[in-house]
Amino acid sequence: MMIPEVQVFAQVAAISAGLVGAICGIAVATYRSVKHTDNKHLPANTDVSQRIDQLQQSIDAIAIEVERMAEAQRFTARLEAERESRQALPAQS
Repeated sequence: MMIPEVQVFAQVAAISAGLVGAICGIAVATYRSVKHTDNKHLPANTDVSQRIDQLQQSIDAIAIEVERMAEAQRFTARLEAERESRQALPAQS
């Protein structure tokens, strides 16, 4: 059986690693896109604006999901702590 503090740390570390991985993926894709467009004719300003808006919406959606996962993690950790504190209390007569 895993120690609750270790489990909480592992879950937070997994969420953090996923977030860093997602940000790195977005950064690499953006870099490649910019590098690719530097070598070619740039699209119209409206197309670039639409892409930037879509990228911003994607980043906002990722941020919301990460916040939801963090909130769920905090909730789970609080429930675990409450359950352990109830189990640690001796039965009173």
